[in-house]
Amino acid sequence: MAAVSLLPRNDRNNGWFETLPPRLPNAPLAGDVGADVVVVGAGFTGLTAARRLGELRPDASVLLLEADLVGNGAAGRSSGFAIDHAHNLRAKGFGDTAEHERRQIALNRAGQAYLEAAVVDHDVDCGWAWAGKTHAACTDRGARHLDHFTASLDHIDEAYEVFDEAATVDRLGIDFYTRSVHTPGTVQMQPAALVRGLADHLPSNVTLHEQSPVVDLDFGPPHLLRTDAGSVRTPELVLANNGFAEGFGIARGRLVPVVTWGSMTRPLTDEESASIGGDRTWGVIPADPSGTTVRRLADGRILVRNVYSYSRRSRVDGRQRERAGRAHRRSFERRFPGLTHVPFEYTWGGALSMARNGQPLFGELGPGVHGALVHNGTGISRGAVCGKLVAELACGEGSDLLDAMLAMGRPNRNVPSPVIGWGVRMYARRLQLQAGREM
Repeated sequence: MAAVSLLPRNDRNNGWFETLPPRLPNAPLAGDVGADVVVVGAGFTGLTAARRLGELRPDASVLLLEADLVGNGAAGRSSGFAIDHAHNLRAKGFGDTAEHERRQIALNRAGQAYLEAAVVDHDVDCGWAWAGKTHAACTDRGARHLDHFTASLDHIDEAYEVFDEAATVDRLGIDFYTRSVHTPGTVQMQPAALVRGLADHLPSNVTLHEQSPVVDLDFGPPHLLRTDAGSVRTPELVLANNGFAEGFGIARGRLVPVVTWGSMTRPLTDEESASIGGDRTWGVIPADPSGTTVRRLADGRILVRNVYSYSRRSRVDGRQRERAGRAHRRSFERRFPGLTHVPFEYTWGGALSMARNGQPLFGELGPGVHGALVHNGTGISRGAVCGKLVAELACGEGSDLLDAMLAMGRPNRNVPSPVIGWGVRMYARRLQLQAGREM
């Protein structure tokens, strides 16, 4: 049996998770058990995979293992946007292949729909709102990004609305941005609350064990997985542990482990909120891909999110956290100069795996092993639909959406360490410098 070489080590600084009311967690795995299917990872992908497996195979036993408390993993550490199309244009040819982009949007919207069905059916309290997202610019470079963005949206017949400086200030209440574009098809929510709500309303044949990291794994089939207090044997395994897949020996040398960082203020007082003006809730995506995401939340807090760091061990603490907090502070004070006295209560990171070529790791990974991994920054919508589709694939179901996922490539090989780390850090630094005030 081989030891798993990479395990989550999440802290308790995740503002989304820490501001939720207490919840009694599901018991860790204990003793030696068997299951028809085991899913590893209870983020959006693992939860939708387990849900769909339970729906399609009501007589099967499905066991879902989560290394942490549900909601404190990477899924509960995002910005809380379930998007329909990309935040930012990652390549100049974004709109050049319209049919390809429409397939990507269809996948994301299917993920949104599957999540919304669970939210509505089970009355999940997570602030689920079709609020859209606002792409905002504060520099000429950012404005050029917006021009490119709207031209690409025109090419694929997607709706948007452009706001000049005065209208942007009126909506957001701050005079930092000079122009914005609003797209309507994004859901904003409290991500940790959504994860917990999904976990608390799984089909009756799905058993969730929290605080049960897999420490040893023997691929079969049958596959044998061992945790600190128990083990499970299964003929079918679904991997949905995106940021930690390489620790299972999956796609070694092909994944880029990064940590993305966010900070959240204390709740603003009524007087502080009034000093901003504008809408009481909104979500801003930076026009420049390396800029700063900002959300004004219903509970009066403000979320600031930027900076990512390369981390071979997917660490979310230490010096990188301190550096991220300082960067967030600068970004916050630029946008809210009248609130420089308002402290951050939380600064946290979330670990994920990306691919240099932007491709997912989806489908059959070995005998009796399926995976839905590497969503490349679109984790809520895309992670949700990939979980659903990988479950359907494992059950022999077919669809156009599944065909679209299976037609994609897979992560390409990285240059070896430590060169890959140097390259990612230098690339991130260059993008930050190019972003300028958009940071």
